[in-house]
Amino acid sequence: MAATTPAESLQDEASCSICLDYFTDPVMTDCAHNFCRSCITQTWKGRDTDFPCPQCRALSLQRNLRPNRQLANMTEMVKKLSQTSVRPKEEHLCEKHEEKLQLFCKEDKKLVCIICRESRDHKSHTVIPIEEAAQEYKKKLNMHLEPLRKNLENLLKFQSTERKKAADLRTETERKRQIVESEFEELQQCLNKEKKIVLSRLEEEEKKILQRMMENETQLEEQSSSLMQLISEIEEKSQQPAELLKDVKDALSRCQKMKFPKPKAVSTDLKIGFQLSYPRQLKKWITKFGGFDWWVECGRYTANVTLDPETAHPNLILSQDRKSVRSGNRRQNVLDTPQRFDIDPCVLGSEGFSSGRHYWEVEVGDNPFCQLGVCNDSVRRKGEIKLSPEEGLWTLGLWYEEGCWVRTSPVIELPLSERPRAVGILLDYEAGKVSFYDADSKSHVFTFTNTFTNTFTGKLRPFFWTNSEIPLRIRQVPAWN
Repeated sequence: MAATTPAESLQDEASCSICLDYFTDPVMTDCAHNFCRSCITQTWKGRDTDFPCPQCRALSLQRNLRPNRQLANMTEMVKKLSQTSVRPKEEHLCEKHEEKLQLFCKEDKKLVCIICRESRDHKSHTVIPIEEAAQEYKKKLNMHLEPLRKNLENLLKFQSTERKKAADLRTETERKRQIVESEFEELQQCLNKEKKIVLSRLEEEEKKILQRMMENETQLEEQSSSLMQLISEIEEKSQQPAELLKDVKDALSRCQKMKFPKPKAVSTDLKIGFQLSYPRQLKKWITKFGGFDWWVECGRYTANVTLDPETAHPNLILSQDRKSVRSGNRRQNVLDTPQRFDIDPCVLGSEGFSSGRHYWEVEVGDNPFCQLGVCNDSVRRKGEIKLSPEEGLWTLGLWYEEGCWVRTSPVIELPLSERPRAVGILLDYEAGKVSFYDADSKSHVFTFTNTFTNTFTGKLRPFFWTNSEIPLRIRQVPAWN
């Protein structure tokens, strides 16, 4: 490739990269690239925002075009210089005939001279002047430029999207890595604590068994000593007939009366095997990470929740053990105290929580419509209440036919494949979280996060809402093993 001359370089600087011709009314974009005003205006036609530079693809929010007077003056000087040049940039000679290449063969798509046109190779071909051919093919190429620019824009957008997705993935991976490390560290602490307890119980059991064995050994030694003494006396008197016969009655009586009860056998079985079932349960949940946090969190923070009859709506009937509630569909004769709900069929748990983690489960069964969760102890009891975090209530609603909903603003429908028949509720007070689980499948349903302060303030209490005769029952959390 021939080296570019200074004159050719100057012509390139004075040419528009869109139309490939000398600048006409040159303007400058925000990114400092220059174009003909008509070329860039046509390129940006139909856009209201995000104007891309055809040369570097940088985006401008507004259509900012500044006239470049210096470049316009320079372009005019380059044009004049080009006209007076001995060998203009566009002027080339035919290698075969050394004539000026002024024509273009459309069939062969190549520059030819006048002699070439009359030759056998091109005589039957369509030959047109260079200027006419340049305009024709410039239009054809410009028709392809817009789709090409659109494809480039789409590729750049896709590249930007993929880079953002990769960055988001790295961020999410790091977040989950920290969660996993935190959970496993907490689990390790739990296992170390349980290990110490098991080893301590093992040592205590060993001491008890050894103590019983030492007691048996002492008893056997005493019996052996008495027996050896009696045998020695009998053997000694047997050597002297007179002496033997003299005390024979007493000797026989002592032999008959001496009893040697066999000590009770001591079992050496260490009865702490139930503590060693944790590793099996751990292995079970590790195979399903969704259940892992269930075992770590819920299994260790079980709360004994009972219902507070002083808060129950008059239509609600509580069981004698205060572990279940159902609607009686008619008002009972109870005192209308400030603590009692008077419009909505609600009842609170007797227990209040102002720190720590607490977990309980509620059997829902076929109850067609109910709400479960936690609320501030100061929640409004009179008049209709709004079930939302803004009002101090964090609840999950179950509709028999319509599914599962979270009472936020607005209400969120949860895409569950199956409606839970038992709901687990985990309150993490310091973290400002209330989590709901399907207690039977051990799967996570939803977690409220107190986004206002990131932590709760004041006492929180379990919350129950039902207008069905099918009871809601607080059940005992199954044993871990």
